[in-house]
Amino acid sequence: MTRSASFGKRAIASPAVPARAVAAPVAVAPGIDPPAGIWRTVSRLPYFTVTLSLLLVYRFKAELAAATDWTGPNAPGHFTLLALGASGRDQILLTGEWWRLFTASALHGSLSHLVGNLVTFAIVGILLEPMIGIGWFAAIYFTGGFAGVMLSLLLNPGDVLSVGASGAIMATLGALFTLSFHAGAPRPNLMRRVAAGALFPAMIPAVTSSGAALDVNAHLGGCLAGAALAFILLIFWQEEDEHPPGRSLAAIIAGLWVALTVWAFWASTHTYVRYAKDGFNYIPPSEMPRDALSGSYALVEKYPSDPRAHLYRGLYFLQQYNLANAEPYFRKAIKLGETSPVMTEDFRNWSVALLAASVRFQRRMDEAKILATPLCKRTDLDGRTSQTLKLAQLCS
Repeated sequence: MTRSASFGKRAIASPAVPARAVAAPVAVAPGIDPPAGIWRTVSRLPYFTVTLSLLLVYRFKAELAAATDWTGPNAPGHFTLLALGASGRDQILLTGEWWRLFTASALHGSLSHLVGNLVTFAIVGILLEPMIGIGWFAAIYFTGGFAGVMLSLLLNPGDVLSVGASGAIMATLGALFTLSFHAGAPRPNLMRRVAAGALFPAMIPAVTSSGAALDVNAHLGGCLAGAALAFILLIFWQEEDEHPPGRSLAAIIAGLWVALTVWAFWASTHTYVRYAKDGFNYIPPSEMPRDALSGSYALVEKYPSDPRAHLYRGLYFLQQYNLANAEPYFRKAIKLGETSPVMTEDFRNWSVALLAASVRFQRRMDEAKILATPLCKRTDLDGRTSQTLKLAQLCS
């Protein structure tokens, strides 16, 4: 039979078979599958997908246990992620912590972040891992994760941290789409729909409810790496072969990535205390004020570095119509928020709006207008900020 590599037209050889060479039917007892069928079913289970998913869940539980600060329930904060191995250009290039290139892909910023990644990974793993084998699937996953971290490192601001397995998962999605054009693809249309349905939303910039932004650069880097590796496989994958060639090479590549990741997590333990201890300076979700702000003074005393404590204290005085005392707390919140990782853009905008309102009601309208003008020009403000500006009549 002639071997071909034409990317999708499977050559079929049908040599004539003498009648005497045809084997007689084999009787199989009802309810008992032939051993070969059982073995084929077992061999097509996505072992790597299941194993890695369990490891990611275990790693996230370790994150929660080691957390010193939070952005929300089940969402470790900036200093926790920094201590455990989040990737960032300042940390990698300025401090030489190269191990972050391999640890960031195993961390997640919240429970919803983890669950979303695992659901997508399970779907693509069921479709792709049995088709190309554990070795190549793992090699694509780890290579894509590294490529995603590298592109994120190059294109994101230096002080932005990045975590998550989504770059690696984007690589498997890119490979899923590319390899759907192979002649042996079991469900090519389904593979393309799944890949396209997950890839396109992942390339659109968005902000989560906790204020974290999707790392589109990591997604793009992972997708490009996965698609490139899959295209190379298509070139060398003969149509009549069930699996792509070079499975031993793939196992070696995947093994090296695993070894580097294990080394990286070992290296990260040496810097945990230095970074994590700063997390204790910020208000945990359990102590955030819900309705009553009478405890805001205790928050300022306990967490003086947290701009949110000063914001809540200013709100307390604003509720008491004590504008003169509210103003300095809002100014302090804004100043601390310029460099604080816990001060989201929505909190910062609200602080400026509250400061402008307190100044306006102290009859310093010109100063209030100057503070509010940048906010009034925006159309993406959250409800609290918009309502504050409206009540103070600062954008009319």
